[in-house]
Parts: sequence; structure tokens; C-alpha cells
Amino acid sequence: MVSQARVAGSIIAAFGGAVLAPLLVYLGISVPFPATALGLVVAALVPAILCRSFTTASIASIAGILAGLIVWLTLIYNPVIDALVGAVAGSLLVDPTLAYILLLAAMAPLSGVLGLALSPRGEVIKATLERGPEEAAAAETPAEAEGGEKVAGGEAETVVTTREEAPAEAAEVEAPAAGEEVVYVKCIHCGEPVPEEAVYCPHCGKRVKT
Repeated sequence: MVSQARVAGSIIAAFGGAVLAPLLVYLGISVPFPATALGLVVAALVPAILCRSFTTASIASIAGILAGLIVWLTLIYNPVIDALVGAVAGSLLVDPTLAYILLLAAMAPLSGVLGLALSPRGEVIKATLERGPEEAAAAETPAEAEGGEKVAGGEAETVVTTREEAPAEAAEVEAPAAGEEVVYVKCIHCGEPVPEEAVYCPHCGKRVKT
């Protein structure tokens, strides 16, 4: 979870980036580079670095940008026309003021994408994609699979389990003599009928008497 200080710093940075170019024009300060470009970089990059999350970075960026636009349009309104704004306005055939607003609006999702790329989760996803599904599966915690298979270190190790073998002589149950009554009980392992005198079950071969 992003701390409140980082979110507040992101909003302040986005606000400063939004009002940078209009403020320089209002104060009559000229710079040798397009001030709009610097403001856009600040509004998009700083929230991404501080928040490192798509949702938080984009929300903080758009909150600061909206606050900056409100201050610009209500308190220090003046047209912002530099090389970047002029190029966008000429390409889209819109007013320079609208062009500047569109440029700032595009910074919010861009900040979110940069924040996602810088997030620890984004690094894990990128590493998983680079390694491939086979190597990612090999890195998982070893777990014993059903059916007697055990996975360890990415290699399948077959564990053969055999049922308890009964002695050959005990597995054979003598046939009852003619007229002799035989009492059967259920095997505690497989549930099949077993002669009461039997020590091993003739069906599953497991011991039924101690």
C-alpha cells in the first residue's frame, strides 16, 4: 500500500507540472525549451516513481492535473503557446488552450503505465514472461501429486506404493468341507466378505487379524 506522503507528493508534483507553463507565461519568464514539455514530464513521471502502482499513480496524477487546470483557468488564465502546444493544436486543428488540456489529460494514464512498469508486481510478471512457463513451474514449491507422484526441483519423481502383500500360503483360503457352516465378516480394508477364521483378506491381501 502506498503511503499518504507519497500520494500527496505525487498530487503536488502533478499540480506543479500542470501550472508550470501557464505560470511562466503569466510571470513573463522565457525559457530556451518548451515549458509545456517539462511540465508534462513532471506530471507523469513523478507520480509513477513515487507511487509505483497503476491505479494510485494515475489517480494522483489526474487529481493534481485537475487542480492545476482549475487554478490556471480561474486565477492565472492566459493562453499557453509554445512549440509543443502549437504542434498539437495544428495537428488536431483545435484551440491551443484545448490542446494544452488534452496533453495534460494524456499524462494520467501514461503515469499509471509507468507506475505499473516500476512496481514490484510488474517486475515479477516481466521476469515470469522472460523465464517461460516451464521454468516458472520448476520454481514452485515441491508438492506431492496424487497417484504416487512427487514433484521436487522441477523433476517428476515416481514413488511406487505397493499394497501389503500377504504370505502366499495365507492368501489361499481353504474351501469349507461339505456341510460345514462358514461365518463371514467384512474386510476392514475393502469391505468384501472374508471368512471369520482368515488372517488375510483373499480380495485385497491385507491383514485383517493381528
